[in-house]
Amino acid sequence: MNAAQKRAMQYGNLINNTVNTIQEEQDKLNPEFEKIRGALDRSKVDQLDSVEYTKIQKNFADGTKKYQETLAKLEKGKAPARLMGTHITLVSAFRKYVEACADMTESIGDDKNIDRHKFDESEKGQDEAMDKFSKLIQKLTNLA
Repeated sequence: MNAAQKRAMQYGNLINNTVNTIQEEQDKLNPEFEKIRGALDRSKVDQLDSVEYTKIQKNFADGTKKYQETLAKLEKGKAPARLMGTHITLVSAFRKYVEACADMTESIGDDKNIDRHKFDESEKGQDEAMDKFSKLIQKLTNLA
């Protein structure tokens, strides 16, 4: 295996690991997101169990940290030359996603105080960034 093939394989593994980490975190956090979203939509945040609410806060913080670590690895990744432009755009989309996740985590305050505007805006930002990220992953898959 020559150096270019080795780099392409390492990059492929990085992308695969990134996608797997995102999927795992989303699978963990989505049920908790749905609880918060539902409580907000029904104006029943105050009726959430306090212990569960604290657990959700912690899990969101842990998930955001995991996304930040994943972003750092992706930023350090060395894409093959022909994929460099797509990689740079991919990193940018994922950075926006991670920033939106951090905003959502910050919006879930202590004592069941949720900054609804910030929560809603971060949800929108996550959706937009993940749509772009997913399209770029598809593009990388087609180019590889």
